Amino acid sequence: MVIRLLGIIVGLLFIVLAPVMAYNQVESLAMCLSIFLMGIVFLVYGVKGNQGLLKILPKNSNLKLW
Repeated sequence: MVIRLLGIIVGLLFIVLAPVMAYNQVESLAMCLSIFLMGIVFLVYGVKGNQGLLKILPKNSNLKLW
């Protein structure tokens, strides 16, 4: 439960601070977009847990590596 709470906090920080860093030109736009997407992933995990992540992350069950 503590990990999910930290996921919510980190996700919200990433989502809020990514546009601020882009506006202040601290990071490039591509980097801020990736930070924003990571924030969404953290936030989904914090709110929904593993089942929420399975809905947004790609599944590799049909992926053949060899």
